[in-house]
Amino acid sequence: MEFIGQRPIIDSFKDSIKQKTLSHAYALTGPSGIGKKTLAQYIAKMILCTGDDVPCGYCRSCRSFETGGNPGLIVVRNETQKILIGQIRDLIDNIGVRPAFGYKVYIIQDADRMTPEAQNALLKTLEEPPEYAVIILTTSIFESMLITVRSRLVQVKLKPYSFGEMKKILHRNGLDITDKEHIFNLSLGIPGKAMQLLNDKTFEESRNIIMDFLFKRDGFSELTLNQYLSNRKEVFSQCLDILESFYRDALLISFGVGDGLINYDKKDNILEYVSGINPGEIANKINNIQKIRDDLRHNMNYQLAVDLITLEG
Repeated sequence: MEFIGQRPIIDSFKDSIKQKTLSHAYALTGPSGIGKKTLAQYIAKMILCTGDDVPCGYCRSCRSFETGGNPGLIVVRNETQKILIGQIRDLIDNIGVRPAFGYKVYIIQDADRMTPEAQNALLKTLEEPPEYAVIILTTSIFESMLITVRSRLVQVKLKPYSFGEMKKILHRNGLDITDKEHIFNLSLGIPGKAMQLLNDKTFEESRNIIMDFLFKRDGFSELTLNQYLSNRKEVFSQCLDILESFYRDALLISFGVGDGLINYDKKDNILEYVSGINPGEIANKINNIQKIRDDLRHNMNYQLAVDLITLEG
């Protein structure tokens, strides 16, 4: 099955495989939900493929990926929220066993969760890898890893997906985003985030309540939002994201920019909204939301945060 998107990365690996110039250690980096683990598996499939056009999909190695058991691939996962030194020692022992032919690929998922001891244990292997081993780390927080480890990795940054690519990815997972471009925009091109929003039954409810609050500007819609947030603490962060996206769009429109709106389906309403407010006031609202986020992290009273938000409209 062809990988959707990330063509520069895939083409680069294909060239390296063909020219036999693969590095021995990579770090796939990018935000959570962007598909680092899926891409790591696909890269492993390309590396281990014995066909001419990798991945051919027909060789024994490629077929084994479909059944979930390729002996040339070892995956290390965080089983206890951390990757412990014992797991890395097991990986090192396995690396010491030469394959009958070709490569062996090692994927360390969520590599930033390796303990310092585990990272140091991996270091010697990264410094002197056998020619048949390719180690692929995935991480959302590359900078949190030891600099001695990072300096020995080729960092590969995943890019956000286009709307067309996202549609294909979601369709493959039984989801449809065709008439929900605002979800794509809110997801920032990250498939995992889009899937979360599409599967979240509260998202559209939250968005509708907030849009009523912003566009109607009456006591009833303000009270509705206040009660909704007071009783549904779990949606508060999501509601802040929706509010912030709206004010961002309003700020763009107030400066005459109509492209790149997150809430494009609400453009007419936003145009009406900005007719009665100046850009400085909108910018202040964005800053106030960020301040509320920060204050909540420092034990601000939750109901006070709710009351402040319902004064922002």
